[in-house]
Amino acid sequence: MNFDALSYKLSPLQVEYSIRCIANAHSIAIITHQNPDGDAMGSSLAMRHFLQAIGKDNVTNIVPTSFPDFLSWLPGANSIIQCELQPEAATAALRDADLVICTDLGEPTRVAALSPILAERFNEYNANNPKLLIIDHHLSAIANEHPEQIAYPDSASASELVFRLAWQLSRHASIQDRDHVEEILDNTRDILETFSFPKALTPDFATCIYTGMMTDTGNFSYNSCQPEMYSIVAMLLTTGINKDAIYDRVFNAYSADRMRLMGYCLYHKMRLFPEYHTALITLNRREMYRFNAKSGDMEGIVNLPMQIKDVYYSIFMREDKIPTHQLTDANGAKVKTKISFRSQGNRPVNQLAREAFRGGGHMNASGGEYFGTVDEAAKKFVEEMPKYMQKT
Repeated sequence: MNFDALSYKLSPLQVEYSIRCIANAHSIAIITHQNPDGDAMGSSLAMRHFLQAIGKDNVTNIVPTSFPDFLSWLPGANSIIQCELQPEAATAALRDADLVICTDLGEPTRVAALSPILAERFNEYNANNPKLLIIDHHLSAIANEHPEQIAYPDSASASELVFRLAWQLSRHASIQDRDHVEEILDNTRDILETFSFPKALTPDFATCIYTGMMTDTGNFSYNSCQPEMYSIVAMLLTTGINKDAIYDRVFNAYSADRMRLMGYCLYHKMRLFPEYHTALITLNRREMYRFNAKSGDMEGIVNLPMQIKDVYYSIFMREDKIPTHQLTDANGAKVKTKISFRSQGNRPVNQLAREAFRGGGHMNASGGEYFGTVDEAAKKFVEEMPKYMQKT
């Protein structure tokens, strides 16, 4: 396999900064966003596998909230600290780490109860004293202001960026200002000078990367036209992972209740707006309780209406409890509504998510929220729809 097949997407500044972060850290905490999906889990776990491969042993994975059962098989998932179950351990690991790495995460507000602690790290950020590394494929304020942070909205997944970082670190000679970097490398020479990428390209690392890339592209059905994405997949397959088995464990591991819930959503809850090529599905808490809905059971429901001819936009809304850290923002609301937006082609949904529903994301895949019932959120969406949905 030709391991030189990729371009150097990450800048020399980003590679140099990442080396300094890793070299200076004795303890590392890796955190991803609340309600973690396949890319969040895959990128964060892959980052730990990579760090362990180059000799960093004191590495902890943290998730703010529980993750879906269909991702619990991922290598290393059994050692993740879940803040909802272990709040004190999660708080201590995040607060005391020499280095915090955020994967699929660029804003401190997206880690639920851990937001105040992560916000301190963001507020104290100093590029000359590297204690924070962001690896994300979303726009964020800190990445815009600090080009040493790794944020590429044109990448389909954070997992791809973790792979690229590992790959480029193994080729650190590509750093342009080599003389300046020699001092940095002194603390990590025993790691990187003898490090070759195949050493880190273990089956566990590859499994996590592939899972993240696969899930954030709908099994490579959207945001997946960049040729180098498939060069990465080819490299991952050299480790012997079975991509068909990974797909089966992620997409064919749902409960009977989840299948019944999907049928209920399509038959009873889906509203079509043909003039705007839009489908809307809503679920309240009572309906989710009726189908014993668990973490992850709502994953993918937003994509179902996209299989209908001439439906180019799909919106899925579900009620949820308001976490403690958002009670002030809720202004007395009893529940909040979580919203997923999807679209096809050159039809953005991130502007709608950002301007009307406190969210954002990619052009074709975004998220948002509304403090109030799902019916209230749906009413607001119908009012806003003509401003954002294309009729043709």
